[in-house]
Amino acid sequence: MNRKFIESLLVHITNNKIFFVMKKNKIKLHSILLILVLGLLSACDQEKLCNEAAIIHSFSVVGKDNTYYKALINDDNTITVKVSPYVDASVALDSAKATFYLSKGATVSPDPSIPQNFAQEGGIKYTVTSEDKKNSQDYVISWDISDHLPSGAGFSYAEIGPRKYFDELGYPGKVRNFGFADSKMYGDLKMYHAYCGDFIVMLSRAYIEADPNSPYGIKVLDKNSLNEAGSLNLGSIAMIDLKVITSDYKGNMVGMVTKDGETELFYWSTPTDAPISIGKIAINMASTSDGSSNFQVAGDVTSNAWITAMAPRNVKGEHYRAKISAGKLSSNYSIVETGYRSDDCTGFQMISPLDNSDEPSFVVGDSEGTANAANSNHAYINTYAGSTVSVMPGLWQNILRSWWVGTGFSTARMGGRSPVVSALVINGKSYVVVTSGTAWWHAAAVLSPDLQTLAHENLNIADSVSRGWSLGAWVDWYWNEEDKEAYLAVWFERLGLYTYKLTCFE
Repeated sequence: MNRKFIESLLVHITNNKIFFVMKKNKIKLHSILLILVLGLLSACDQEKLCNEAAIIHSFSVVGKDNTYYKALINDDNTITVKVSPYVDASVALDSAKATFYLSKGATVSPDPSIPQNFAQEGGIKYTVTSEDKKNSQDYVISWDISDHLPSGAGFSYAEIGPRKYFDELGYPGKVRNFGFADSKMYGDLKMYHAYCGDFIVMLSRAYIEADPNSPYGIKVLDKNSLNEAGSLNLGSIAMIDLKVITSDYKGNMVGMVTKDGETELFYWSTPTDAPISIGKIAINMASTSDGSSNFQVAGDVTSNAWITAMAPRNVKGEHYRAKISAGKLSSNYSIVETGYRSDDCTGFQMISPLDNSDEPSFVVGDSEGTANAANSNHAYINTYAGSTVSVMPGLWQNILRSWWVGTGFSTARMGGRSPVVSALVINGKSYVVVTSGTAWWHAAAVLSPDLQTLAHENLNIADSVSRGWSLGAWVDWYWNEEDKEAYLAVWFERLGLYTYKLTCFE
């Protein structure tokens, strides 16, 4: 408010002798007006101070690694630098430079070009002085955990979680032993895994097919430690009929049970829950016996979702698609055609919708050409109408920042699961995970939805092994809306399980 206006208002009130009928009320009114005007004058002084000696608009600091950290200017003249909980603030801010704007003509001390330790106890104090040197104001800068990214912004950091090789998970055999007498002993477990609340369920088709009562057929692990954590409640489901498992966007485990030419889907929210049937469909959605069966869930199976699954191999690359509405599976299904043969090379192909909409684009993983040869794996983005709009770069290129990230080698075995693909919808943004590698390396990467950019350096995953003769890989993930974090687990046959937590801090 303008000071001269208030002073003229005071003169006007006095000269016009504003009063009530009773004289005593005249005195009270003048007193009230005087207090009001003095308060306005004080507010005016504060406004002048704020306008003439202030840090305005924005504040950020630049760490030693040239990373910018945004800050929040608070009403009490404190400033809070926001740092992700996955960054060591004591290191990142121990010699950082501040960047900010001042009110017109104002100066600040100390010199902001001089690095400061913004992580020190008590923070750093900057004093801003107005151009006429009559007003000054202190700001104390400290740091705190950054805010979550807004919906649609995706994730910002990938924390490497626990990893265990198959022998550390309690399976017989020796990692990186390349014999073939009994391939289960070398980790060829035909493994499917799925998140189930705070757990990961491991389903080994290799052991189940050898012995439906095998203790290695199903294991339940704590997702944070990968230690064994109880058993799975199968209810009336025979283990031999549970062909494939995966999870939906919310972390409910979904199981595909096939019998007598029909497929019934069940879900579990935790391993101890009795399985809940979503419904049946009159087709066999897991028609192969060599390890290539696969399916994906887009959405929440307790409400609305889509199921996609590999159909019998053919020249059109067909896949089943069925709707879940209000937690129930439709008895009808449609066919999605990729336009790429699924009966060539190792006979592996899978699709995953980029979101849970009715007409999404799909990521396609396909093995082509000669098995176990360079770039026999391919990954595409297809529109809902079937047009290919993006192709993942081949192996040994520079686009994806590492020589082993690229479409790479298929397996040598028929039905080996490579390249496995899955679309991850995290904090309102879609990503794609692709598994591949070379004859001597397993690899996986989380990419942008056009398959051209690595999403985070920690999601450039590789480990050496005689991969060519393995049965490939499997991936699973889910998004925790409440905690604003996603969990990803990658299984490499002949190696083991690798886990990650994807967080969404600014």
